[in-house]
Amino acid sequence: MDYVVHLLTLICIYIALTVSLDLLIGHTGILSFGHAAFYGVGAYATAILAVSAGWNWFPAMLAAFVAGAVLAVAIGIPTLRLGGDYFILALFGFQSIVLTIILNWESLTNGPFGIRDIPRPSFGGWVVPSGWGILLFIAVITAAILLIHWRLASSPMRAVLHAVRDDETVAQALGIDVVRTRIVIFALGGGFAALAGSLIAFYFRFIDPSSFSLNTMILLWAMVFVGGSQSIAGAIVGPAILILFPELFRFMGVTGTHIANIQQGMYGLLLVLLMLYRPQGLVGLRRPAGA
Repeated sequence: MDYVVHLLTLICIYIALTVSLDLLIGHTGILSFGHAAFYGVGAYATAILAVSAGWNWFPAMLAAFVAGAVLAVAIGIPTLRLGGDYFILALFGFQSIVLTIILNWESLTNGPFGIRDIPRPSFGGWVVPSGWGILLFIAVITAAILLIHWRLASSPMRAVLHAVRDDETVAQALGIDVVRTRIVIFALGGGFAALAGSLIAFYFRFIDPSSFSLNTMILLWAMVFVGGSQSIAGAIVGPAILILFPELFRFMGVTGTHIANIQQGMYGLLLVLLMLYRPQGLVGLRRPAGA
């Protein structure tokens, strides 16, 4: 049962992270290749404040959200104006810079050794226990992020975001401030990713730079496209499949040093098949012409 709870907890964390990326890719057309950096900033902000400063979980998570959002604004103001390939390259550079800082600022982040003994969330004198307790805590935070995403995507703001995504010139002709809209959504996505980082820190009680590398970014993109963008169901199905998929090898008895390479190959095959036969994702909807 502990094994099942562990998988469900990971799925919840990655749902929060995937829906934050889908807000950028699916609804606003922001092709962010630096999302894992915001994830890492949130995790490290939470860990440093909780371990070194002794902050409780709520102000630490709030500070992580603010840090992710402010960093997204700081990066978004100069880069979101670039657009296209230049923006993608800028975000790759940003991802590398954040990871380099985490690895080398040892006095703050403990470098490649990470931060240990992160305290679990507590309410008064009651500490959230491992197992079902921490799963429920993480599920509640994830549900809140999903609710905010759903309210935003079902409000009149949806039309504004899709106009910015589909045709900047038309959006500007309609009086929409394209750059400001992108910066606001980029900040919100960065803040949500930072919250997911807080959740992973509280769950494992240990973080290190390997969890926020380019491999994590590729996995997030795969989750968005496997489940289907612009879809709450897709943001749930994608992480569930890609978290559970490697576990099939465990039950098949496949072991050895090449298991990671086999998993990566199977991920690639799954993505190729989806792009060929269901490019909108498993539960995503085809975008109508002009939508």
